Amino acid sequence: MTPLSDRKLMFKLISFFTGLVLLTGAALLPSPLWSQEPSSSSVSDKKEGKGGKYITIDFDNVDIHLFIKYISELTGKNFVIDKAVQGNVSIISPTKITEEQAYKVFESVLEVHGFTTVTAGPVIKILPSARARSQNLEMVQGKTTQDPDDKVVTQLVPLKYSSPEDLKKILTPLVSQTSVIIAHTPSGMLIITETQANIHKLLGIIKVLDVESREDEIAVIPLHNASTDALAKILNTVYQRSAASQRAAAGGQDSETAKIVPYDRVNALVVLASTGEMSRIRSLVKLLDTEVARPEGNIHVYYLQHATAVEMAKVLNALPEQQPQKGTQEKPKTAAISTDVQIMADEETNALLITASRDEYAVLESVIKQLDIPRRMVYLEALIMEVDADKTFDVGVQWAGAGAFDDTTGQLVTGFSGSEGFNLLEGISVENPALPAGFSIGVLKQGIQIGDVVFPNIAAILKAYKTDSDVNIITTPQVLTMDNKKAEISVGQNVPYITSQNTSVNNQDYTQYEYRDVATKLSIMPHINRADALRLEIETEVTRIKGTAESGTPTTFKRTASTTVVLNNNDTVVIGGIIGSDYDDTEWKIPLLGDIPVLGWLFKTHNMNSRKTNMFIFITPRIIKNPADLIAATMEKEDTMEALQPGVKQHTNKKPNPEHTLNLLDRGYYKLQENRIDEAMDYFQAALKIDPHNPYALFNIGAVYEIKSDPANALKTYERIIADGGSGKQPGFTPQQHAPLINQAQAGVKRVSGIMEQQHNQSE
Repeated sequence: MTPLSDRKLMFKLISFFTGLVLLTGAALLPSPLWSQEPSSSSVSDKKEGKGGKYITIDFDNVDIHLFIKYISELTGKNFVIDKAVQGNVSIISPTKITEEQAYKVFESVLEVHGFTTVTAGPVIKILPSARARSQNLEMVQGKTTQDPDDKVVTQLVPLKYSSPEDLKKILTPLVSQTSVIIAHTPSGMLIITETQANIHKLLGIIKVLDVESREDEIAVIPLHNASTDALAKILNTVYQRSAASQRAAAGGQDSETAKIVPYDRVNALVVLASTGEMSRIRSLVKLLDTEVARPEGNIHVYYLQHATAVEMAKVLNALPEQQPQKGTQEKPKTAAISTDVQIMADEETNALLITASRDEYAVLESVIKQLDIPRRMVYLEALIMEVDADKTFDVGVQWAGAGAFDDTTGQLVTGFSGSEGFNLLEGISVENPALPAGFSIGVLKQGIQIGDVVFPNIAAILKAYKTDSDVNIITTPQVLTMDNKKAEISVGQNVPYITSQNTSVNNQDYTQYEYRDVATKLSIMPHINRADALRLEIETEVTRIKGTAESGTPTTFKRTASTTVVLNNNDTVVIGGIIGSDYDDTEWKIPLLGDIPVLGWLFKTHNMNSRKTNMFIFITPRIIKNPADLIAATMEKEDTMEALQPGVKQHTNKKPNPEHTLNLLDRGYYKLQENRIDEAMDYFQAALKIDPHNPYALFNIGAVYEIKSDPANALKTYERIIADGGSGKQPGFTPQQHAPLINQAQAGVKRVSGIMEQQHNQSE
């Protein structure tokens, strides 16, 4: 016989004896495990190997109970067989397998015949698969499985992106009729009861389907620096390449990508992408949309705070241009602006439009910042009055001519009468001033002396002479102007002048008139130097009606004067010697009787009076450095007008108004809260000018000094509060009010003294 024939004969003998043994054992069971003998079965001898014992199984139409018995003996497992488990099985396995593999073959044979195993403690139930779904199956959680065998288990599969209901619809056709798939939406899970082998396949499908949703969203991403077209092009290129890589990884399948569209109108990107892609695109845009160095030749816009754009542009355009020296190609050593720089003014926004390179713009910006500063103002108070030439009106001007003037110290000059006296003055800062003979000018230091009375200011003169019949108050103008800006004052009337007289075609006479100004005009241009001295360029024009010609046209005479005077803040300049004549032609008569020829002179009188007047112009300038000074000046003016009583004695002893002081202090508090320290100091100092011993103003000034790291001045201020409190210099404050302020001041002295001592120790 051939070896193959010998082998088959041996398998048949072994199968026969095995069947005999199993039949003998079956008689001992309470119920039969199989109903017929196997027609053919063969089990080889067990051999040892590296992976355990190897066996060869070959069953041909063997009763399933016999097969279960064999596996029980082979694996040592205890089985409980359901009555519904019936039938024959056939297994062809020419290769050797391990015992573990033999058990998996056993589970596969059961699964093919509609049966399965269910572990129940120390035994394993064998029952129909349909009934096994309701048994206590082994439960596995996660997206991975154990060995993919045919054992029925219940797997809990958590989902990250997909809907459980949607996946259930997809997976249900892929499982057997006896399997169960449950979708649990609240927890986002799938519950699958199926063999482990099939679950393993289902998990592979779930892994592919449970990915980020392609439900795109639309967003508008604004840009601040980058170009919309350039950035959209970059992002589209990046995501197109990313999509190509994804298609290659997916085996050539289409992969959707984000779409980015530039929208120049609002300088933004319109993006269509998934949620995850949108987040990545936003991060990328944030990195790319950054400010970069501007290339040369960019347009710059500079918004002015104080100066006017038109005037600033004129100044900057007048700067010398940078040009190479003649006969050489070398650049000049001194930096200037090139011919390529363009400067334009936008009046609507008070801004400068500058086209320049970065370096040239930096030079221009530095110049602009030095010029665009708050300009000081000058409050001009004037009084124009006419005094009867016969009235004694001796203005006590302290003449200070014939002396050199130092423009940096602001010392007073001027004082002259006529052109000869004027020529002796060296303090006047104009050449060939046009002051005709008869004019006089002088500067009053403190107080305006008229006769034996000293008036503190122009308002006092106004109050004293407003009822005097020999004094005619023409006007008391007050004007606020900027430093180096002309202020003009004009007081007068429009007088009709006959320009032509004609007769019409109907023999009717008609006259044409032209109205002209007959007025007193005053023009003042103030200039403030660094020492707070003022240079006033004064132009005066006095036009008076001298009489009326027979034709009815008025006759006028005009006198003009121009000069420049330098004086200190709050001093008064007086211009006098403007002599004028007034004619008064008055006729009184009895009605009817006075009109009788010849006899009518008995019933009427005719008076012709000539009156000469001397015009005086008083001008007092006051420097306004900040809003606090303006408010203080306004308050003082209100007090002056309200407090003036008949006579000037009461006005000269005017007491500070506590309401005005409190108003300034409140404004200072607000500025201090806004951290505008310098402006707060202006208001506190303005309050102190009104009430020099106000403790609240002093205390706040000390606090500002501390904020500005000036302990020395803070110490002086706090010590002043303590000294004033003890000497009774603070009228209106009770001892109860003094006590807490003095305590606070003492604490301030202690605090700043410690700071000064610490600074002294550090310097050593």
